[in-house]
Amino acid sequence: MGYTEKASLESQIGSAPCTVEDTEEMFWLREADDHQSKVALGNALAAQYRFRDAIEAYRKALLVRSDDWTAYNRLAGACLTIRRFEEAMDGYSRCLALGAGEKAVAFPMGVWHYLSGDCISATDWFAKCLPCADELAIAVIYWHTLCCYRTGRELALLSMYHRDMDVGHHTAYRLAVSVFIGETTWEEAAERAEKDASDLNAVIALYGLCGYLNHIGQTEQSAILLKKLLKRDSCWPCISYLAAWNDEHTRSAENF
Repeated sequence: MGYTEKASLESQIGSAPCTVEDTEEMFWLREADDHQSKVALGNALAAQYRFRDAIEAYRKALLVRSDDWTAYNRLAGACLTIRRFEEAMDGYSRCLALGAGEKAVAFPMGVWHYLSGDCISATDWFAKCLPCADELAIAVIYWHTLCCYRTGRELALLSMYHRDMDVGHHTAYRLAVSVFIGETTWEEAAERAEKDASDLNAVIALYGLCGYLNHIGQTEQSAILLKKLLKRDSCWPCISYLAAWNDEHTRSAENF
């Protein structure tokens, strides 16, 4: 099987079997006993979306060297991706205990609280990312605003946005934020997102629009976009997809 094959969400969060096989590089990494090789194995497994296996590799790396906060950060991220929230929080707590500093884990901590349903704490953690480069700042503005939509807090970071921001490859975040500030209509943004060949860009933009539409009371239209988003699952480990999946399953449970 090719290196580009990815594990499915169902094989990592659900009970479906994972059929993605190791690459030759992974075979040799598994043979090595040193810390860096085990971290590299975890990274390679995570690149295949095999987060369950990646977690095991990172844990083995930390048995060799327990003072590497970057390995704990990767471990926590893998746990968060497959909804192992308590393990993820333990990993981020260990990062802080090892001297990583709040800013180093501020963004993933914001994500942790958002996915856990605590949007008030999430806003505080996202704000701790600042100041930062524009490429991260546009993502912070996006997630902070979505949190504020849900909590009724002041949209304090939207004023940071300007057209000349150097957002790098984070153009989908920019598209959503341009709707938040009234620069672009949601209809125009949705059309652009749906036509985007990149599932990742489409998912990020559409999830932002779902949050915006819920905020302005257009819940039916938001639900339509959410279903379209969830069909573009090639990038399922991205935060926006996981948040959308979480929203859909929460809604389904409430309606049951």
